[in-house]
Amino acid sequence: MKSSLSSKGRSAGYARDRMKTLLVSERIGCSPQMMKMLRNDLIHTVKKYITVDEKNICISVTQEPLIFHADIPVRSDKE
Repeated sequence: MKSSLSSKGRSAGYARDRMKTLLVSERIGCSPQMMKMLRNDLIHTVKKYITVDEKNICISVTQEPLIFHADIPVRSDKE
């Protein structure tokens, strides 16, 4: 029973993330696929220089003023 609840929670999280991506892409006028590519390229580029916590990366866009914000947690080499 517990695995059923956790899989529902993951599914809801994925759906929420997809909806956020869609809303953000509409705000800045690019497709969800383009937003995903932008996110992946940004992560790949930053990872060349520092170790990051990929699971906790948060990318957002505000409407007024229009700002693209990337919150990329950095991990120490010891982790």
